[in-house]
Amino acid sequence: MRTRREFLRQTTSGAVALGVFGAGGLACSSGDEPSADLQVLSQHQAATYDAWCDVLAVGAADVGVARYLDHYLAAPFAETLLFARLLQNAPLDAFYLQAIAGIDAESAARFEKRFTALNAEQRRAVVDAAATSSSVAWTDPDPSFFYFVSRADAVDVVYGTQRGFLDLGVPYLAHIRPPTPW
Repeated sequence: MRTRREFLRQTTSGAVALGVFGAGGLACSSGDEPSADLQVLSQHQAATYDAWCDVLAVGAADVGVARYLDHYLAAPFAETLLFARLLQNAPLDAFYLQAIAGIDAESAARFEKRFTALNAEQRRAVVDAAATSSSVAWTDPDPSFFYFVSRADAVDVVYGTQRGFLDLGVPYLAHIRPPTPW
């Protein structure tokens, strides 16, 4: 298991890479072009994150977990609602972008396909490998730590919203209603 100091050192190197290559270079490293409706993620990265989170919390893709991630990666660090904000310092984009690349690397190593091209059973195998620290190709950021962080984000978006409360049959009693669905 990595220490917090090792994790911070590795994410800092990702921040340096972002400074050298720019957010656009890292965001589109898979060759996919950014989308007009996305600020940080490419279409493929968004689709991968949606598919990943849908395994963690069914319905996450339908409620827009990748749009949630993209929105908060583009927002100032102090305003982000991403769970990773509680566990690490800025920037968060290197952490998420490296993890999304890791998901595809693990998928390619196991099934010779991108994560979005896998069937449900294969996707579950990649997610389970991350959760149990048994990934073969994905090492950075730590897959089990990313599983923990992304699962929290997926559950927040699926169940921690007005719609999520409605789906659970629980009254939504926010003192101040949020300006966005998430």
